[in-house]
Amino acid sequence: MTVGTLGVVGSAKNLKLQLSFINTRQQYVQITLFERNSFKVAEEEFSTELVEIIKTALPTLKNKKVEFEEDGDQIKQIREKGQAWVGAAEQIAPYVLPSGNITETPRNVNASNFHNPYNFVPALPRDGITGDLGDCAPAGHSYYHGDKYSGRIAVKLTTVTPLLIPDASKEEINNNHKTYPVRIGKDGKPYLPPTSIKGMLRSAYEAVTNSRLAVFEDHDSRLAYRMPATMGLQMVPARIEGDNIVLYPGTSRIGNNGRPANNDPMYAAWLPYYQNRIAYDGSRDYQMAEHGDHVRFWAERYTRGNFCYWRVRQIARHNQNLGNRPERGRNYGQHHSTGVIEQFEGFVYKTNKNIGNKHDERVFIIDRESIEIPLSRDLRRKWRELITSYQEIHKKEVDRGDTGPSAVNGAVWSRQIIADESERNLSDGTLCYAHVKKEDGQYKILNLYPVMITRGLYEIAPVDLLDETLKPATDKKQLSPADRVFGWVNQRGNGCYKGQLRIHSVTCQHDDAIDDFGNQNFSVPLAILGQPKPEQARFYCADDRKGIPLEDGYDRDDGYSDSEQGLRGRKVYPHHKGLPNGYWSNPTEDRSQQAIQGHYQEYRRPKKDGLEQRDDQNRSVKGWVKPLTEFTFEIDVTNLSEVELGALLWLLTLPDLHFHRLGGGKPLGFGSVRLDIDPDKTDLRNGAGWRDYYGSLLETSQPDFTTLISQWINAFQTAVKEEYGSSSFDQVTFIKASGQSLQGFHDNASIHYPRSTPEPKPDGEAFKWFVANEKGRRLALPALEKSQSFPIKPS
Repeated sequence: MTVGTLGVVGSAKNLKLQLSFINTRQQYVQITLFERNSFKVAEEEFSTELVEIIKTALPTLKNKKVEFEEDGDQIKQIREKGQAWVGAAEQIAPYVLPSGNITETPRNVNASNFHNPYNFVPALPRDGITGDLGDCAPAGHSYYHGDKYSGRIAVKLTTVTPLLIPDASKEEINNNHKTYPVRIGKDGKPYLPPTSIKGMLRSAYEAVTNSRLAVFEDHDSRLAYRMPATMGLQMVPARIEGDNIVLYPGTSRIGNNGRPANNDPMYAAWLPYYQNRIAYDGSRDYQMAEHGDHVRFWAERYTRGNFCYWRVRQIARHNQNLGNRPERGRNYGQHHSTGVIEQFEGFVYKTNKNIGNKHDERVFIIDRESIEIPLSRDLRRKWRELITSYQEIHKKEVDRGDTGPSAVNGAVWSRQIIADESERNLSDGTLCYAHVKKEDGQYKILNLYPVMITRGLYEIAPVDLLDETLKPATDKKQLSPADRVFGWVNQRGNGCYKGQLRIHSVTCQHDDAIDDFGNQNFSVPLAILGQPKPEQARFYCADDRKGIPLEDGYDRDDGYSDSEQGLRGRKVYPHHKGLPNGYWSNPTEDRSQQAIQGHYQEYRRPKKDGLEQRDDQNRSVKGWVKPLTEFTFEIDVTNLSEVELGALLWLLTLPDLHFHRLGGGKPLGFGSVRLDIDPDKTDLRNGAGWRDYYGSLLETSQPDFTTLISQWINAFQTAVKEEYGSSSFDQVTFIKASGQSLQGFHDNASIHYPRSTPEPKPDGEAFKWFVANEKGRRLALPALEKSQSFPIKPS
């Protein structure tokens, strides 16, 4: 490839286009390319874009850099520097726009399998990505660039499944349950905000151009996961004393794996607290022991199966009379007294009745010589992250006044959840559990925890698994394609850019576009929408930086554990393909337990005991925008390159039966929409074309859109293939995955949240599927482009 400079000389009536360059023999060469309205080098050796500029705006090519191939004394494939070669031979004459067909064939599904409502488009590292798919400063808005495209694109949007556009200003709240009508515009028709359309297109554009993420906040702390119950045996009672961690293993020796050695008793004594309670002096009329109290107590040694423990029989504050040694206690159930009763000193550790059948709290025993280990800054940070995670996960429930987890009858929140933010700091006197491991005769503390059966922290925060080239830009020179086209706001400081695209004139074309259900008594209670749970590593964490899923069978804590791992990518909601006829009809009728062709009424919350379920976990709608409703809107673009424009046009001219997702309730199937361009109302020209248009007093011809669109889309597809090293555009992973999401799955599995039964349960109980998966096959979320489904029974 050789680079040269164009020159334009001569009079206005006889302009001459020349090319100057240093050839491969290091000789200076100057040749004439165009003179007296004719090409001196074969026209087919010029890119289609250069041909257009030569014929319509020749003076603008002065000092323009071009690149070409040398073939002996001939030059070929002349194009603007940095542009992919698209010549007349490569151009597919007039582009055939999709028909816009949206009619799908209903399909039968097997209810024993399902697809998760969300999946991920891989976000590949962008190291070495150059040109228009790389990072650079935006073109700006001050003038039309000669080599960039501006104009207007007219688009038709057709709803395929009902569209939810709730009007938050008319929200109705009854017993903490929110109900919404459809948002209506001044014309009495549904109002679809331009910002919603722009957000939809931006998400898709980010994915197919593999741009930087626009936002990635609040992911710099390590996530927490529920550890196996067996880990509780490895938790050694501990107390923070100054800058040290003091371990209190009681009468037991700490084994190499942290568990009591040689069948020694469990480290902490059991304090009967919620059943057969023991007061301070043995009387049930006195105050109960509270968390952190320094106490003396009588404890009796019990056995149960293959372990033993100390059970508090009598307790008093450390400076009060404890009383005489109690008589031997009785056996109860599988718990058998050994008759051994001893007196101890210790600290009460209370975590609250966080399990419905909980009967005991704990007392840390001061018995053996204390074991002191320095408290590191890393352990302090981990503790703060863990307690913050506990409190943030349950913040919504605590703020609304819930006294405990709704799924556990008779339980209340653990102490660390309802404590104030001071609980996040390890201060002097803090009681906790230490996960201890013995190495080379020395005790090593891996982590500190607030409860025995606890959440653990993954080793690495999500932000550390996101490639630097994908993180949100912090400078205008770092803007990726989506940032330049749709706009950018610096998430970590000053700086913003409004982008090269604007959406406006959104208009509903139908007078009868709303399916109205009436007042709240006739509204539709939607199914509960799942909250994002990135701590579910099997779904969110990737085996590498290219978004490959973790292998099935991995342990839970294998996620977020290795710096070579990555994140799955950009979350998308695949189209719900092939729904049966009548699926969206009569939505106020509960048909959630009736299968039609294997499909259940996934969008509606099932009744419980014959009554509708309306609470703070779900929402109700009074209506929605009907399927087959048409909206029109316009997109104004300014100074887009061929590649930038081509990516946008590719998204607006998808093959038939490919759909974008818009509005609320996407996991439930709402908001599948079809986009189509109206070529007769679309006008796109490069800067040279617009200068010619505005500089002429006569009417100028409008470029043939259907002829040029192939050139622009081809430029985008060629750039993707070249930058990401693929011979096929459709096989590039983020393109293939995007296509799968846009068209939905072709197999015989429906889309719904994980559950362990074919039909939706009134009580939800999605957690049962995850419990079964953890005990069974430990399946990871399959790659979107693989189109693999989950089994209802993962055991």
